[in-house]
Formats: sequence, C-alpha cells, structure tokens
Amino acid sequence: MISGSRTIKKPIEEINDRLRMMLAAANSTVSNGGAKDIIRFQHGTYLDSSASLLPKSGTIHLAEHSGGTNVSYEIQVSGFLCAWMILVAVLACWAIFPPILVYRALVVHPRRFIENLLEGV
Repeated sequence: MISGSRTIKKPIEEINDRLRMMLAAANSTVSNGGAKDIIRFQHGTYLDSSASLLPKSGTIHLAEHSGGTNVSYEIQVSGFLCAWMILVAVLACWAIFPPILVYRALVVHPRRFIENLLEGV
C-alpha cells in the first residue's frame, strides 16, 4: 500500500468535487460510503483496456487544515495479480529486469496516478 499526503490551499468542497470529476473522467468507480470527506475508488479491471497498467484501488481522505485542505491518500494494485507479480519477481530475481519492472508496476505507476490527480486539483 502506498500512502502520502498533501496540503492544497482550496476549500474542501471544491477539492472533493474536482477529485470526483477527475476520477470519473479516468474511468474509475467512485464510492463514498455516506461520508463526504472520504473517497473510495477503483481504477480499471483485468478485462478493461482503459486502465493504464493494472487495476488500482484506493482511498482519499479530506480534512480541513489551516489555510486549506489536507489530502491524504492510500493506493494499491488490487487483486491476485499483485501476489502473482511478486512471485514472478522472486523467482526471476537472478535477472535484473523482472524485479525492476514489478517494482515499477506495483509502486511507481500507482503513485504517479494519484499524484497526477492531485496536481490537477
């Protein structure tokens, strides 16, 4: 699971609306579970070619902060494919490229996805 946070100098309602619109534009399934300050999402499926690499799921927490809004996030590659890729990386650890590619698929790409969303806000 990849987590992080960022403070944005905009009201919480505006950030909430923008994040929901951007996630919807990225073909994500968005749910909030009744809370206005928590956004849960899933991006892509195994059978959907619109996902950039692997299906991702995550949670975005919004909280009022002095002078803006604190946005904290958690994102991960979802499903059994995560464990399968780790197994491939361990079995092929003698080669350099498979572990590097697995690291990029499980860590770099999900982090880049969420940071691109937050830059757009």
